Amino acid sequence: MDNNKTRKTLRMPVTNVHARGGFSVTVSLGSQFDTAELLLDTGSSTLVVRQDAYESHLDQSLQPTSYVQCVRYGMGGWYGPVVKTEVDLMTDNGSMQLDDAHVSIASVVNTGCFTDADGILGLAFYELNDAYNLSSYLLENEVNEQMTYPWSDTRVEYDTVKDFKKFLKSQPKYELTPYFTKLEKQGISANKFSFLSWRSSIHHAQPDLIKDQLKGDPLNQGLFIPGGGEEDTDLYEGEFKRIKVIDDVYYNVRLLRVKVDGFEPFEAPLLEGRKLKRHYSNALVDTGASVLVLDNVIFNYIIECFSKLNSDFKEILEPFLSFEFIEEGIPLEKLNLEDWPNIEFVFEASVDSIEKEVSLLCKASDYWQVNAPAHGQASFKIISQLEGWPDQSILGLPLLSGYYVIFARFENEYGDIKFAQARLS
Repeated sequence: MDNNKTRKTLRMPVTNVHARGGFSVTVSLGSQFDTAELLLDTGSSTLVVRQDAYESHLDQSLQPTSYVQCVRYGMGGWYGPVVKTEVDLMTDNGSMQLDDAHVSIASVVNTGCFTDADGILGLAFYELNDAYNLSSYLLENEVNEQMTYPWSDTRVEYDTVKDFKKFLKSQPKYELTPYFTKLEKQGISANKFSFLSWRSSIHHAQPDLIKDQLKGDPLNQGLFIPGGGEEDTDLYEGEFKRIKVIDDVYYNVRLLRVKVDGFEPFEAPLLEGRKLKRHYSNALVDTGASVLVLDNVIFNYIIECFSKLNSDFKEILEPFLSFEFIEEGIPLEKLNLEDWPNIEFVFEASVDSIEKEVSLLCKASDYWQVNAPAHGQASFKIISQLEGWPDQSILGLPLLSGYYVIFARFENEYGDIKFAQARLS
């Protein structure tokens, strides 16, 4: 019998308001049921919460550990102690509770790291959930009980996340079981989850809306369904397109080519040699990215096609050709979406698919977000790889928008990602 069919599923509402375009889910922590808005991120594996969002000192379920975690993202990073406690996914139709989840408490956080969310719920795999055991270091420095919580008792102080990361290189490293993996291993959830979204930027239907008004906009809402998949037939229509997951470090996929409507397709460079060994594939699917981060040569191909299609496009795109981790906007009247072409992304298909290739469409209304970052503006959601980043495309929300996406982790060697057209409610 397929155990994935018999385990519980939950439909959990999500919003993109707290994480400035990324989607967060409300999670309960500890015996006091502290609630936190955590960004859903298939590009990481750690469950981390801000220190000021979790009253850990009141949590009777908290178990200190000797572990610490430190993660650096494109937008800054954080570090802090790891504890064990209750973590509950709660909705009106039930809950999924882990009594012994590893939770990192971010004691030091770079500005802007979590945007306005309270932390991150990583949904990827083991290799991205490194922790460091400081028990020997704490013993040498006469810290009672050799526990990293409370962090202030450790007397470990570093001015920057970067410096702390250097310190950790001399400490023993371990891989902690990620939250969702533990849900599956304890039989609480099937080894799959689904995700549905409509936007990659907050939609500002009117000027000067407060947060609750923005959250009430259906375009700023979505669904996260732990344990859910094809059985949720009211959420999608048509057949699923199944993409092969190449490796389970991230949700690594193989991007074969990109095609702008009206132009010849561009063959996506595949990784070879050391790059392949280190990064596993030339693309990954990332719910935590509110932009498409494309390999430089793919990005240049798209911009060149746009420029050939309409000479005015070059001026329109000028503000977006460099990225400073701040969402830019242009006056909406400068943009006519009907003039902009769709972009087709072609992937290696699942081994179970009849076809060898799978195409996903990124529409102009997806890579351009209207009424963002403010009412009456438009934001372009494609950027080139940043300095120091690998030659790897990060396929975020602009490509996922309007799709019902199943991360079927149990299928084939590393899993499949399935895309069907989301059904309008």
